[in-house]
Amino acid sequence: MPETAKHLHITSHYSRILARLLRLQERDLPRLLQGTHLPHTVLLPGDETRLNWQQQLRIIQNARFFNSAPELGLELGRALHPTTHGPMGYLALSSPDLLTALQSLRDFLPLRIGIVQLGLEQSGQWLHCRLKVLIAAPPEEQRTLLECFALLLQTLVESVIGRPLDDARLELEFRAPGYRKLYANYFSTPIRFSTQSSQLLLPISLLRAPNTAGDSAAYAMASDLCEQLLHQLPPTALSMTDRVRRRLLSTPAGVAKEEDVARELFVSKRTLARRLGQEGTGYREIRDALFAELAASHLRQSELSVEAIAALLGYHDSANFRRAFRRWYGLSPSEFRAA
Repeated sequence: MPETAKHLHITSHYSRILARLLRLQERDLPRLLQGTHLPHTVLLPGDETRLNWQQQLRIIQNARFFNSAPELGLELGRALHPTTHGPMGYLALSSPDLLTALQSLRDFLPLRIGIVQLGLEQSGQWLHCRLKVLIAAPPEEQRTLLECFALLLQTLVESVIGRPLDDARLELEFRAPGYRKLYANYFSTPIRFSTQSSQLLLPISLLRAPNTAGDSAAYAMASDLCEQLLHQLPPTALSMTDRVRRRLLSTPAGVAKEEDVARELFVSKRTLARRLGQEGTGYREIRDALFAELAASHLRQSELSVEAIAALLGYHDSANFRRAFRRWYGLSPSEFRAA
């Protein structure tokens, strides 16, 4: 193994997604981390501990204790939406076209998932997106990592072009597994196994297709603001209030529900309410305070319309947003901006 492999890391965020996929509770977290010498707090929202590659492999192996299904890698890969990659995902989704989004992923991937590498090379009518695992993983874990990586890439491409990726080709270097028929439930494109390397081949005609993911400028502005607010939270000794706030900031506004946040904190909705109550607050109070802060910041720092800000905060009806804003500040959004 290359000497540089010793220094390859991946943030704990992805193990946290795996723990949620396995529907673990707090009492289960030590079992998932067995043999890694990591505290269970690395799996709680807000933690961005950099795991070494041996720790990440051990966590994948431990996950088989909770879910022995061979397609676990496919399930995990399907859970990796672009927004789960933090600033790297926001940057890719805000890119003007597919090629720029792929280049953003290639350049910033080492900051989040250093154990894999994306290579881009144009040849003829195809862009070859080469998928490479940089560590010496056992065959089963190697397959799991490549499945996750391929689905991560497919999801990003489909988010940008706004449709299923049915005009591409996927080549995977490992032999077809016994559950190969299940791949059709996860991948939109034809697949070949036992190839020389793993790669996703995209038609050149797609590369300059404009990003269909909404208002990319507004999206980039919103993600930058959320990232600034995230950095204001303490990196250690997070309270339950801090962890809920971090979870809401790292998710598109209006998407997360209280039961979803509780599940990602590995507790029940009732336990979440009890712990927040002990800190003198509640889920709705945290959410409203955060939305009020985001709304005020957008009105002060941008020229976005009230309707655009309402949409960014997950309000499908701008009238509801205006009513909420008046409740927060005693002014309408227009009066607040004018003042």
